[in-house]
Amino acid sequence: MQTEVLTLRSGKLDDLAEMQQLYVDTITTICTKDYNKKQLQVWAAGVKNKQRWLAIFENQYVIVAQKGSKIVGYGTLENGSYIDLLFIHKDFQRQGIADQLLNALENKAIKLNSPKLTSNVSKTAKGLFERKGFQVIQEQNNLIKGVEIVNYKMFKNLNQVI
Repeated sequence: MQTEVLTLRSGKLDDLAEMQQLYVDTITTICTKDYNKKQLQVWAAGVKNKQRWLAIFENQYVIVAQKGSKIVGYGTLENGSYIDLLFIHKDFQRQGIADQLLNALENKAIKLNSPKLTSNVSKTAKGLFERKGFQVIQEQNNLIKGVEIVNYKMFKNLNQVI
């Protein structure tokens, strides 16, 4: 059986429903070792904020990873320097998709002359970001609907290449 090739492309509004489902499925299955059920529910409920999701397509660089007709991951870049979203389909973890998406987001930031990348990174994704050269600025305790969710403010300098 032939494996399907991974392609990266610009995200479009038609992708929204599939991206939102991937967001919920990934949070509620992949992040269970790092967050409790209540934390996962509150985090995943962010999918209901329609205005935020529409604003992502209006204001951010959106890149989608696709195999065949299936979206297997996506990432977004806000203001040329902030990685807002990076999610990989629950059935396609540890296949290098996140690496490719992060590389694409970093290359876009470099083209936009951004001196650094920043992101608020989950406990689950922290190791990946560290492997890609990001450093922790601080641990953050976010209170969302009365539930505390820990993540990490991280950055990567981009102007080190001379």
